[in-house]
Amino acid sequence: MIRNAVIASATALCAFLTAAPPATGAPGPSDGWQRVGSGVLGGVSGIALVEGAPVGEGLADAVVVRGNKGDHESRVAALRLRPGQAPAVTELPWLGVLPADLEALDAVPGRPGHYIAVTGGGDAYHIVVADGLVTVRGGPVALPGRHDGDGYGSFALHRHRSGRTFAVWATRGRGPREAVVSASSVRVGTRGPEFGMVTARQEFAVPFPNEDEVRHVSDLKVLADGTVMASSASDPSADDGPFASAVYDAGRLTVNAAHDAVLRVKPKDDLVPFALFTKRDNRKIEAIAFAPGSRAVWGTDDENDGGSVKFDAVGR
Repeated sequence: MIRNAVIASATALCAFLTAAPPATGAPGPSDGWQRVGSGVLGGVSGIALVEGAPVGEGLADAVVVRGNKGDHESRVAALRLRPGQAPAVTELPWLGVLPADLEALDAVPGRPGHYIAVTGGGDAYHIVVADGLVTVRGGPVALPGRHDGDGYGSFALHRHRSGRTFAVWATRGRGPREAVVSASSVRVGTRGPEFGMVTARQEFAVPFPNEDEVRHVSDLKVLADGTVMASSASDPSADDGPFASAVYDAGRLTVNAAHDAVLRVKPKDDLVPFALFTKRDNRKIEAIAFAPGSRAVWGTDDENDGGSVKFDAVGR
């Protein structure tokens, strides 16, 4: 009986989402931000670029997750970003039992269409995006070392030159409570992600934002050379903001002789933002992605003001 109810719910969700035409975002304003979701259900809480798709100035294909919890609310959307055009946004049906509050996303290296999505409570899902649908491989897997009450908003996958893949994630932290960044090996098989032991764990705090319940890590990604890039954001518990955000070179992921992950994150006093958005900008960055050629895409969950993305150049 329960199984039938789940199938009926999934079928209703598919009908709800597929009946609606693909959404089109508003043209970007002069500051470069482009809207890809409206209102509190349209935020961008995680983003990953589509492997193998072209990336250039104003050009990218991406998959985003939305931190929604309702039965008929979107969890995943596909973005088509082209220079001089409004973003093409397609909400994707999710078949099966819906997760609550997806907060982070990254692509599985070397497996186009495969992603790991992580909830705010620390459950990781192996999902496949193909043919306009999202399907889950295996069941949800808890991040290693997860504790009740932890909040997560970040996740990254990194393919090391040795051929091993490593996962990096962090608790958000809040105000005086620092974020905790962790790393382990990971194998993405048919039953969901299989994490190894956590071999690196360090506390991390940012100098800005420095008020309004700052989240020290709202997202992170690992560049090809092992550099760990992290975003931070203030969340004043007001759906209209004002918000503030920054993006930092947070440290480095390396691999030791035992083939274990090693993290070296920077102390607060050594951090200098690559990108900074004050309360006047009113942007809450919760998603970051990087492509070759020092190109980056920021994604926001601006609560009542929806979600937006922006291309940026990251000179390093």
